[in-house]
Amino acid sequence: MKKASEIKNLARYGDTFTTAYIEAALWSSTGPAFGECPCCGETKLLDRLPEKEYRQDSMCSGPECGMRETPEEPPLDENYSWTDIAPETLQRMIDDCAKFQAENDLTGYPLKNAGHDFWLTRNRHGCGFWENDFGTEEQCDKLTKASKAFGEFNLYPGDDGKLYV
Repeated sequence: MKKASEIKNLARYGDTFTTAYIEAALWSSTGPAFGECPCCGETKLLDRLPEKEYRQDSMCSGPECGMRETPEEPPLDENYSWTDIAPETLQRMIDDCAKFQAENDLTGYPLKNAGHDFWLTRNRHGCGFWENDFGTEEQCDKLTKASKAFGEFNLYPGDDGKLYV
């Protein structure tokens, strides 16, 4: 499975801003892997661990499989790529990026950084436009407010192995 850092042909879906936004979504969001359960052999979300005395491979939550919740979920980009984003979720991400760019002045702000900062700021990750790495203080304040107006957008893996909001 390709990692977010290996995205090469996402450009057909969006520009540098959008690609950076999707990359940030994958490396900053967490969720369980999707695959074959080592216990039952079914293809499911691997969101549980067996009892402590057994090998600690992630497994599904089936009745004979995982009994305990996993203590920490890995970043999504360890197990998913942009191709795993459900089409309707990907389209919404593309549309939000286009709208944000059309409605805001990004002059002087590198598009790759702006895409990352839009994702991080709208989801209140503790970094983003407000850090004022680029642009003026006034511009960054406006971009922060505009990002937050879009509301949070959290990805999660579905039972089919696709990422949804």
